[in-house]
Amino acid sequence: MTIQKIPLFVNLERKKETEIINSTIPVIIVKLHNDLTSPLETMSQSSLSVPPSTQRSISMESSGSSYMDCKSTVSSESEEEDMDYYYKEEGSVGQKICPVLEKDMEKLVELYGEAAISYRLLDAIDEIDIQINLPLSSIIDASVAEAWKLNKEEPLSVCLHLSYTNYLDIPSPPKVEVFQTSRNEKNGISSQMKKVMETFVFHQWPKNSNRMIDEYHKRHEIVINQVSDEEAALMIEDKDLARIMEIGFSAEQARDALILSRGDFLEAINNLFANKDSLQSETSSTKKEDKKVKELRTTERQSSVPHENRKKKKIFRQISHGSAATRKSHELSETADLYLKPSSTWFGKNSKRIPEPEFGFLVQIFQYSRQRLPTLNEYCVVCDEPHVFQNGAMLKPAVCSRELCIFAFQTLGVMSDAAEDIATGAEVVDLLLTMTKAASKHSRRNIIFDPYPTVVDPSDPNELALNPKHKDYDAVDKILKHVMSMEQMTALSSGDIKKTLDSKNKLCYPLLQWIITSNRSHIVKLTPERRIPFMKTPFQYLLLSSPPAKEAAFREAKDKYGSTFAFHGSAVENWHSIIRQGLIVASGTSKQVNGAAYGKGIYLSPNAGTSFGYSRMYASGGGKKKENRSERFLRGDNNTLFCIALCEVITWPQLKKSGQIWVCPESDYVCTRFFFVYEEATGHENIDTQQKQYNEAILKALK
Repeated sequence: MTIQKIPLFVNLERKKETEIINSTIPVIIVKLHNDLTSPLETMSQSSLSVPPSTQRSISMESSGSSYMDCKSTVSSESEEEDMDYYYKEEGSVGQKICPVLEKDMEKLVELYGEAAISYRLLDAIDEIDIQINLPLSSIIDASVAEAWKLNKEEPLSVCLHLSYTNYLDIPSPPKVEVFQTSRNEKNGISSQMKKVMETFVFHQWPKNSNRMIDEYHKRHEIVINQVSDEEAALMIEDKDLARIMEIGFSAEQARDALILSRGDFLEAINNLFANKDSLQSETSSTKKEDKKVKELRTTERQSSVPHENRKKKKIFRQISHGSAATRKSHELSETADLYLKPSSTWFGKNSKRIPEPEFGFLVQIFQYSRQRLPTLNEYCVVCDEPHVFQNGAMLKPAVCSRELCIFAFQTLGVMSDAAEDIATGAEVVDLLLTMTKAASKHSRRNIIFDPYPTVVDPSDPNELALNPKHKDYDAVDKILKHVMSMEQMTALSSGDIKKTLDSKNKLCYPLLQWIITSNRSHIVKLTPERRIPFMKTPFQYLLLSSPPAKEAAFREAKDKYGSTFAFHGSAVENWHSIIRQGLIVASGTSKQVNGAAYGKGIYLSPNAGTSFGYSRMYASGGGKKKENRSERFLRGDNNTLFCIALCEVITWPQLKKSGQIWVCPESDYVCTRFFFVYEEATGHENIDTQQKQYNEAILKALK
């Protein structure tokens, strides 16, 4: 087994005669050891100093740094000796590594490959840092990774600080860290994932022990000399067993299905989906074994030797690598990972389902973290409870509406800084601000200004200055009038933006932060070379609002029915809600404006001119011509801005087409792709997405 080891470096500083060590306790122990074992006359000359460039940050969450990005700059023989004492190569450790830990690591490599794990061994303090690597390329799409500020080509690492001699027989749960090595900035997803995994480890740690996990491993030992030719045909892959368990089936269901299908993974999955009830029963021998393992859960956490006379159940591996079943299985494992359905896996199994430690504690960590990652947007970033939205989850993770979570989100440094967003995406902040202003002062604001801002009073962190339970629309409108234009804000430094806004109104900056962080769609202004040429406006944006699970379901429907493109137009004041809650079926609700003459559903049109009408372009007189102006920020007032989205829609039989009016009754079958804002009437109303030249241009822009 080859597992990647992570290099370790330290940083110490001296100041005059007093040695000041800005490093962790383990390094101090090493230093004391060397000083005490060195001659008295040479003790003061001992040094472990390393250039500041190799300094390791203490907090992964705050800095985003990791062990992988360190480079060796050790220059003296004494430094090398010290590091040899601190960091031992495999096989040279002072004490023997726990056999159960070794088996756990080997099983993780066997099931998910060598890239799934790396480690750092700290022999001086009996610690091993296990880094479990989640392959983002097979879990989330590139667009989701971009929206979540993750590098899709690099794994997300879950690091556990464990004892390498006692492993699971330590009373306290290990420290957990989550990070990407290339991301130095603060990352919301890593922080949320860290909370999720800390909670998981805290609750699962008392339930596991070395003895119990060793019992599981013994169940999977291969008795090669007892395998006959007939039995070889029934041999199954542990990797396939693990993958079926991740879907939500028990270990026995997965094992029985694989045996019945003679090791064919795809056939086993089909059998489970077609007749899951028939696979509920367990053999009596298996029940006895499971009972024994469950009994071990209640025993005291201690290192012990399992019963030697326990009956072993034969679990076999697939030997014939040339079989069709094996080839199908490997092809699927390389190209199709598990995308969870909204808020659940197959057959209603929640994404919070706890995997069995069938293959060890490390595999359990890998499986749980991988099934949670693509659905983080469906849970509150603070309390980890499911969101309740009218149209399902949205793309970006967010805080829920519970007041305690809102206080924690805004006062404990979880919320992103508005000044940073203005520095990196001022055009998008400008768009968000424009939409909120339009909704806050509209005559229907009691209906369309949803969600209403939730802002903690900066003068009293225990009170809400803006509270959805006590809506004051005039107060919001008054605060927004004090917010400077985006051109003025971009001319200031980050610190001056907050100072200037605070001087105008103490709630200006907190409200601006809320406007930015409450946006749950991924919006990026398109550069000139990426714009769609026939949409005659410089204000073109990529607009993605569907969460990973919805996109996965959309792709499945697209493969079955196909898809096409159509426009959706709506007045500018409505988009404050749309980008936070998604396109919804408003027919028959208080948000309905234009009637439902063609039935209930989301109204679309392949013709741009039809959607421009719904955006109120023609009703307002078409806006005013603006000469010699910058194309960076919007300047039209709310009465002369017209917005339409370009959506991809599934062409299923229930899509109603009445001339240029289309109605899709299923909101999950409509996904926004682009967003366009006009400050004046366009002369290109006859754009039709069903014409070849327009369709090709759209597909090109999506690449």
